[in-house]
Amino acid sequence: MANEKLTPSAFMRQLRARLRIGRCDLKDDFLMPPDPPQVLPEALIRRFSQWEVTQEWASPAILKRALRPENYSDTTERTAYLLDAAVFDHHLKTITSRNQTHDFEVFCRKLCERVICQNLRPQTGPDGGGDSKAESETLPVSDELMALTYVGEANAGKEKWAFAFSAKEKWLTKARSDVEGIAKTGRGYKRIIFVTNQYAKAKARAALEDELTRKYGIQVTIYDRAWIMQQVIEFDRKDLAYNYLHVGQEVADANRLGPADYSRNRQLEAIEKSLSDFGSFTGMERQAVTEALVAAKLSRSLERPRLETDGRFQRAIRLSDAHGSYRQKLKARYEALWTAVWWFDDYNELNSNY
Repeated sequence: MANEKLTPSAFMRQLRARLRIGRCDLKDDFLMPPDPPQVLPEALIRRFSQWEVTQEWASPAILKRALRPENYSDTTERTAYLLDAAVFDHHLKTITSRNQTHDFEVFCRKLCERVICQNLRPQTGPDGGGDSKAESETLPVSDELMALTYVGEANAGKEKWAFAFSAKEKWLTKARSDVEGIAKTGRGYKRIIFVTNQYAKAKARAALEDELTRKYGIQVTIYDRAWIMQQVIEFDRKDLAYNYLHVGQEVADANRLGPADYSRNRQLEAIEKSLSDFGSFTGMERQAVTEALVAAKLSRSLERPRLETDGRFQRAIRLSDAHGSYRQKLKARYEALWTAVWWFDDYNELNSNY
């Protein structure tokens, strides 16, 4: 089929029909890529003319990548980690038989740093937890620094949390013992998080959490093997299992970063370094908002994991709410929704928040 001209409105009508969006109230200026092409590539015209609805084509990200490849990563190969769920499950189950208890504790701390809070410090001593009875605990962090984080849970920088990790089969007994020991230190912990490599029945876990919370007046949370499996396999944190539990396979990157990605990565590192010193933005808080949004957009273009990119956008939204102008507040939310659609095919996020 010969290449034909499409106006922006005609382009959007075809896009809506192909993707079967079904939302009549969506604004063209949101769904339309910036400066939509007046002439579509011949390959896309051919696909449009011969197209039948398929799972592979019904994806905004696929279409946007074809139309605007410069907005996406240009690195053709990346370092990947291969890990089968069944293999990892068996590896966790047999931690003690391989004398990997210490490795498991380090792995749990690194996983908690990635998922729950970054400001953890390891404990030392003959029994791992030492005199504090905890394998790790949070370090106090100022509100300004916590506002700049893009992973983790609320209050992790304000409150003192204790972490206990166990690979023992009798996790119920171990959890009671660890929580009791931590509570008796009198160090003012507001939350205790216990991570076990065993599967814990939901009913038994919830009952024990409630029992220990009432008994010691400290919120107790228990994470079991199912949670570890979800965080590593489903949310793609296999690098932690490979580096700290020595399970899985690393597929080395044969190529360097693409030229655009190299530049983006350098910019992202520089921005994150500047944001880590929030004091440098004193009197220029709106500039920090701008920097945070640029970092989120760079993360998006580098095609970093969604949790990381979404976290950066949420950071930009928090900073804009605290220090930004009305336009910055609008822009941060707009870009987050734009990313949900054109990078992650997530129309639920769009429908809920647009």
